[in-house]
Amino acid sequence: MVDRSKRVQRSLIPLEELPLLKGRRRDFSNVAEMITHRAEEFAENRMVLYYEDVISYGEVNERANRVASFLINQGVSKGDIVSVMVLNSPEIYYTMFGAQKIGAIAGAINYMLKGPEIAYVLDDSKPKVAFVGSEYMVEFARGVSLAKHKPLVVEVKTEVEHGQSIAATTLTDILQAYPAVERLTKQSLDDPFLLLYSSGTTGVPKGILLSNRNQLAICKGKATFGLSEPGDVILIILPMFHVNPLCVWTYPTIYLGLTLCIRKTFSPKEFWHVLTRYGVTTVQGVPAMYAYVYNIADPSTIEFDKLKLRLAYTGAAPMPVELIRGFKEKYGVQVIDGYGLTEATGVSTTCSLVPENIGSIGVAFPGLEVEIMDDDNNIMPYGERGEICVKGEAVMLGYLNKPEATAETIKDGWLHTGDMGWMDERGYVYISGRKKEMINRGGENIYPREIEIPLEQHPAIEEVAVIGAPDPALGERVRAVIRLKDGFSLTAEEVKTYLEDKIAKYKIPEYVNFVKEFPRNPTGKILKQELKKLFS
Repeated sequence: MVDRSKRVQRSLIPLEELPLLKGRRRDFSNVAEMITHRAEEFAENRMVLYYEDVISYGEVNERANRVASFLINQGVSKGDIVSVMVLNSPEIYYTMFGAQKIGAIAGAINYMLKGPEIAYVLDDSKPKVAFVGSEYMVEFARGVSLAKHKPLVVEVKTEVEHGQSIAATTLTDILQAYPAVERLTKQSLDDPFLLLYSSGTTGVPKGILLSNRNQLAICKGKATFGLSEPGDVILIILPMFHVNPLCVWTYPTIYLGLTLCIRKTFSPKEFWHVLTRYGVTTVQGVPAMYAYVYNIADPSTIEFDKLKLRLAYTGAAPMPVELIRGFKEKYGVQVIDGYGLTEATGVSTTCSLVPENIGSIGVAFPGLEVEIMDDDNNIMPYGERGEICVKGEAVMLGYLNKPEATAETIKDGWLHTGDMGWMDERGYVYISGRKKEMINRGGENIYPREIEIPLEQHPAIEEVAVIGAPDPALGERVRAVIRLKDGFSLTAEEVKTYLEDKIAKYKIPEYVNFVKEFPRNPTGKILKQELKKLFS
């Protein structure tokens, strides 16, 4: 047995004692009910700041109900999937919340995907309706043409012209034509409410089903830290098809009745200006984002007298210790590291405000258990390396259409993350690497098979191995090592061009190398660790 008596005990505030929740309802049977109730309580309060737009809780709820009315009219019902492929904007909330109100499952699609990847998601999840931004309509149309499943397409119109005609209507027309009557449908804690896709070890993504229980556990857990204050503004800057901006920030912020500031994309140059303009108090990002800000922003140009920033969080990849210290010294802001994955609703460990264990990803999130285990689900002694495993109410329902993969990942209730690490006696967890071959490029998870499969179909390529290349800014970049067929030639640029319409841009290898032979084990398997040494 592992002695847990010396582990850090967080000083948490009971929900009933939180000033922000005094006199407010704290328990809900589903996420849509929570959103609807908060919209009634905070109807006039600012929910979203989006460039020049200020949108209240009541307005978001009204627009979500109009979307729900449209979906009902289209025959969408509880348990159906409604996909959303839209650039960061309030429209994501109108469409997702509208689907969730009627018990449908909101499915976020990565807007960086290409046609074949989109086709896979459509055939795997079979959405009845898909809301698609104008920016992505060309690629989405290509995906629809390749897919067997054809959803009803709704265009979320922007100023981008695309020439496609696959949309049956627009979100603008829906918001004008359909009634705002309340559409909240009865749902249970264990009903699925959100579908997010992760990279796949086999080359195809896995759909991760999250339940109302999963999300409400994160909402309550975050609230008990007691770090939020009235008037807080949380900056949403990461792509909103990710678990972090949705599950770790959007829903917990609504649970506390606070304000979200949405930006389309991250810009290092305007970072501090956005914070001072909108009175942002809390930022969430990834190490690459903080590195860009640190290297570009001149402290003398920052209006520190207008700055309200109190909390800066990072995740998705380990934050370099020197960057945490540098950010504190240069800007006076303490960056708080944490760790999570989509399969556990986005957050499993967090550090405290006191930087007593810089370099650690923190201790277990409230309501969760975190242990270091071996392959047989045995807890490892303190200090010994093993797999980081998570148990609790935030662990996913499972992978969509993949019961075997679910059983392989969740064993006796323990979610096996695929991340390796160790734990000290106080319960602080430290990441030491990946059990599997995943590449983490600036917080984007990439499995080599996603890139190897299309490359293997190239007529000139005999064999390929994709590996991670260490990078100080992004953590890792992608390297493809290729063995050509006899008599064929190929350049690195030709390889990249070949992949442009097959995989998302961020997956395309920055480095392409050619070899005559691969290092192999006695059974003929390519030794990727040896390849990494060869090109280090």
